[in-house]
Parts: sequence; C-alpha cells; structure tokens
Amino acid sequence: MTSDQFQLNKIMIDLPSQPGTYCLVFSCSTTSTVTIGKLGTYQINPSYYCYIGSAFGRGGLKSRINRHLRVNKRHHWHLDYLRPYLNPVEIYYSTDTIKLECQWAELLLKDEQSSIPIKQFGSSDCNCPAHLFYYEVKPQIKTFFEQCVTLVVQSRGASGGGASPNVEGEGYPASPMRSNGEPCINIADARPFDY
Repeated sequence: MTSDQFQLNKIMIDLPSQPGTYCLVFSCSTTSTVTIGKLGTYQINPSYYCYIGSAFGRGGLKSRINRHLRVNKRHHWHLDYLRPYLNPVEIYYSTDTIKLECQWAELLLKDEQSSIPIKQFGSSDCNCPAHLFYYEVKPQIKTFFEQCVTLVVQSRGASGGGASPNVEGEGYPASPMRSNGEPCINIADARPFDY
C-alpha cells in the first residue's frame, strides 16, 4: 500500500456507509486535454471543479466517495476520466433517503460564479445539463451548505425527519446539525498528494 492509499483510506474511515447525496470539490493545477468516454475530448483548465453525485447502491457514501478519490481504477463514471487531473479539496454529503443530486446540481447551476465545463458530464441518467461545475475561484462552501440545509428541510417538510448535510473540508468544524456524532474529516490532509 502506498503512502497516498494509506492517507486516502485513513480519510475515508469516518464516512458513513449509508446511502446519500454528495458534492466533491476538486482543484486543478494544470491545463490538460482529456477524453471522457462517449462525451468526447475536452480541455480542462486550472481552478476548481464541483461534482455532484448520489450513492444509493451497495456501500453507500463511503464506498462511492472512496472510489472517486482513488486515481488508478477502471473507468466507469465520467469522473473516473477526469480524476487523475484533480486534487480533492472538500466533501459535502447528506444521508437523507431522498436523492438530492439534481436539486444540488440546480443550486450550483444558479450560482453566478459557476459554469458548465462539459455538457452532460455526470448527468446521462437525468435531464440536468451537467453535474460538474467549474469555478474560477474557490466556491463559497458555506453558502452552498446553507442552501443544502434549506433544501433538506424543504424536501422533508418542516417537521424534519431528513438527515442534514455534512460539510467535510478545510476549516469547518463538525456540523452542529449532525445527529450521529461522527467527526468531520479534514480532506485538506489529502492536499500533499502529487497526482
């Protein structure tokens, strides 16, 4: 096991195995040309990328996010093609039983700072224009998190019953709304990795 694999495995230990929705924030440091399966060949530019997904299969969030953080793997998801060029920065997730993937993508689409770098990326199974978003500057994570909390409350009704989103990233303490007591994982630990 390499040092990189050990660090990623250590980071992933605390992610829940429950199903849910997630947002991965990546940084990109170089301009590259990437062929992404049937979507075609695209140029990616240095800056930040946010990818929205859901994990309602076996292994839930822990399994899916762990897979997305690995670089060397068989290409199955659109993100697998792009992943070698991206460094993980932050993770959001919700263990709500309602799929929030398209709603979260809609929030990022409405963000004036975001743009769609590759149409249909990650959204071949829905009507969203894409589930990958490009930011010239680091996205305002706190604002997005607050919108996600509002979305969960709206989706479950004022009486609650849904799980609140968790923010995993630099400088953020455990969400005060987290009911399971799990600690936050600081994905900034992954930054020293040279991809």
